[in-house]
Amino acid sequence: MERSLLAKALGAIASYSFSRDVPAARVVFCDAVAYDQGYVRPEDIAEEVRVRGRGGAVLQPAIDLLQHAEDFPASGPLLIITDGRCDRLEIQREHAFLMPEGASLPFIPKGRVFRLR
Repeated sequence: MERSLLAKALGAIASYSFSRDVPAARVVFCDAVAYDQGYVRPEDIAEEVRVRGRGGAVLQPAIDLLQHAEDFPASGPLLIITDGRCDRLEIQREHAFLMPEGASLPFIPKGRVFRLR
């Protein structure tokens, strides 16, 4: 995944969090494994989050981590950032995808799809 796409996506998360008074977002990066950055305040997302990995096609470990984490709200929605090059996903809670314009998923998404320009 391109660094510029990750930067735009993190900026979108920070902006959304500010607009909805979300005190912190749980940030998990994917590569060969899931890298849990924990809860990050919106004002720190764009400036202090250190990207680990460069994205990967295997997103399920990160989704599983959040779906089973005792310190993540059971009703907490997931925002999955992807360029579309990923495997089929099993997601048991409310979710949405954030993707670049023109990209598509290799499956029909159940959650909403938001686009980055």
